[in-house]
Amino acid sequence: MHPQTIFGHEEMRLLAEGLCVAEDSVSDYFRLSEGFWRRHLFEVRTLAELEPAEVSTEALAQVLRLRKADTRRLRGRDFWRICFQDHNFLEAMQRDKADELFLPMLTYVMVHELVHVVRFATFVQLFELDHERRQDEEARVHRLSAEVLKKVRLPHLEQVLACYENFAAALSPEGHC
Repeated sequence: MHPQTIFGHEEMRLLAEGLCVAEDSVSDYFRLSEGFWRRHLFEVRTLAELEPAEVSTEALAQVLRLRKADTRRLRGRDFWRICFQDHNFLEAMQRDKADELFLPMLTYVMVHELVHVVRFATFVQLFELDHERRQDEEARVHRLSAEVLKKVRLPHLEQVLACYENFAAALSPEGHC
């Protein structure tokens, strides 16, 4: 494992940059109104902020649906938490000796998770899925993420997109970028 397991200051800065690019790109692609993200709230947490149940040994990030209590409504309001798995991300970067891919990979992961949020929040896709449907949804979101990022100009982004072009390889344990 990489000696560093959580993001430091520079990695957090790059994550914020990747998130800005991702949010703008996803908004443009899906033609979201300016109020979309206010109505469909999300937050990003990194490993240092995650609860033990939110930590994954496999994923680079995952989306959780949570509910905020709202005294003005009969039921709470859904919001989304993107749980970024620093340890897995840093290990992948170290394993593949891919420091130049750090920002484009962060951006790709954030786009991928935001595409999930859009699809879940707009009920294009249900959040609760069985294993087979989850695999289908992951394949669809990989394709959509590549579409979203087609117009983005970021060094080495093409290399990251090529990595995810073959969905089966990307999901297999040996499928490295």
